[in-house]
Amino acid sequence: MNEGMENLKQIEELEEDKRTIYRVVDKLEQRISKLEKVLASHAKCIGELRGTELRIHDLKDNNE
Repeated sequence: MNEGMENLKQIEELEEDKRTIYRVVDKLEQRISKLEKVLASHAKCIGELRGTELRIHDLKDNNE
């Protein structure tokens, strides 16, 4: 009977560990998603800046 109780306790501990791992994975997935959105936004801003930079160079070249 004692062995059965120990096995049950181990199973409960493993289940709790599994829930903890799922919570950590969920938080990591949320952070990754936020980072992907920020990177996309930054890439868009960089693209816009490069476009502006090209237009400025074009204006300089035309004025010289």
